[in-house]
Amino acid sequence: MTTFGNSRPRGNRRGAWQLAVALAFLMLVPFAMVLGWRIIWPASLLMVVVLVFLALKALHGEAHARMNALPLSGELPYGFAGHDIRAVCDSGGEVWLRADDVRHLLGLERSDAWMAGAYPDGYRRAVPGLAAWFISPAAVRRHWAGSFRPEVNRFLTWMERELVPLHRQRTAQVADPGSVPADDPAARPVGFVTRHWRGEHPLLHFALSGLLLAVLFGALLGGPSEPAAVVAHYQRRAFITLLELVAGTLAAAWWGVGAWRSAQRWLGSGRSLLAGMAFAMAGMGSLLYAFDRMADFDRQMTVFALVAMATDSDPRPRLTVSADGGRLLLSGEMGFGTTRAVREALARHPAIAGIELEGPGGRAYEGLVLAELVRESGLATYVRRDCVSACVLVFAGGGQRFAAPGARFGLHRSGVGWQRDDGRLSRTDLAMGEFFAAQGIADAFIRRALATPFADIWVPESAEVLTARLATDVWVDPSP
Repeated sequence: MTTFGNSRPRGNRRGAWQLAVALAFLMLVPFAMVLGWRIIWPASLLMVVVLVFLALKALHGEAHARMNALPLSGELPYGFAGHDIRAVCDSGGEVWLRADDVRHLLGLERSDAWMAGAYPDGYRRAVPGLAAWFISPAAVRRHWAGSFRPEVNRFLTWMERELVPLHRQRTAQVADPGSVPADDPAARPVGFVTRHWRGEHPLLHFALSGLLLAVLFGALLGGPSEPAAVVAHYQRRAFITLLELVAGTLAAAWWGVGAWRSAQRWLGSGRSLLAGMAFAMAGMGSLLYAFDRMADFDRQMTVFALVAMATDSDPRPRLTVSADGGRLLLSGEMGFGTTRAVREALARHPAIAGIELEGPGGRAYEGLVLAELVRESGLATYVRRDCVSACVLVFAGGGQRFAAPGARFGLHRSGVGWQRDDGRLSRTDLAMGEFFAAQGIADAFIRRALATPFADIWVPESAEVLTARLATDVWVDPSP
């Protein structure tokens, strides 16, 4: 059976669907004029879906153009006239050529089903687990026998004289036990993890494994710990969290490389682009969910903070006891370990009845826990000069709160310096507001403090500090 002629032109079909996409976007304009801003979100979602589709379609074209040079299925690529022809040997040592490669090169118009019926022994799926069709050299000769096209005759000659002998020689070298070292990893049984990395599992496997990873890491990092638990065991918790982050990154890389290679196999075999896009989006969406939970955790705890916690290298304030032994002086930034140091100082000096504060703030968790310690210990708090951020929390924990005439307080939301403030209140912000309210501070004062972004500082006037009951009294003529 002989089929002549080249492949049908596809340019018109490409132009048609591109025109349809353009018309769909143009139709959004009158709808947007009627519906206003309500159409923006679905229109944006549609644009994202279309862009993903176009990206995967480009990947589909690249897979056909480059013909999947990676030998993930045992295939080996051979070049002919600017085209790649992939060949593989079955268990019986027979050579098979990727049908799509031959189709694009020689202009085969018949469908796979027709070819399989016409050549039952020479056109089939020769690689287990791969949906691609393959054609034997004998079927190629039979189908194109009698063709007068020069490119067909050149290909048949090249196939007989070069491709088939060379491929059998290369396959024999790989299959020869004497040519493979005994400790070669390729000679050992391929495990589940390795098969995933090579992309040898179906796309459904990647969607389900991505969902499993999302649930796993979402559970590990999704529930922020209470401040007291973090402060009490900050080194251990930081070390465990760093391990979880590293493991999550490696697992995401493992999953992503396997998914990419599996997509290459799927698209290279000419299977459904829509199904491949659906599976890829499902798996990627599940991973994005997991990393969204990680990012939410990172709003309050950066990797640098975790490293400082694990190595116990956070800055600590200077602690001294007043000459009369009745007041603890705390000056400097309050890093992790501050509460523990204050607790130890109170145990060594039981006569301490108050704590004087000065500093630029510090860790919000430390501020919350130290403020609770001050409240439970019944200490009075004093500020002589500047008290900012977490320092204000500790000051608010005092049963009696004294502010000198020159004292200045700085308040804002919690956060990290490198991250953009989205205006939302975090769990830490809500805990700060609840603590302030429990200490009798005015609601309007609390709202103003929590409305101030992390990058800014609100410095209330001395009268506002007293009126809002952040300070309960003036510290008159404090000793220098």
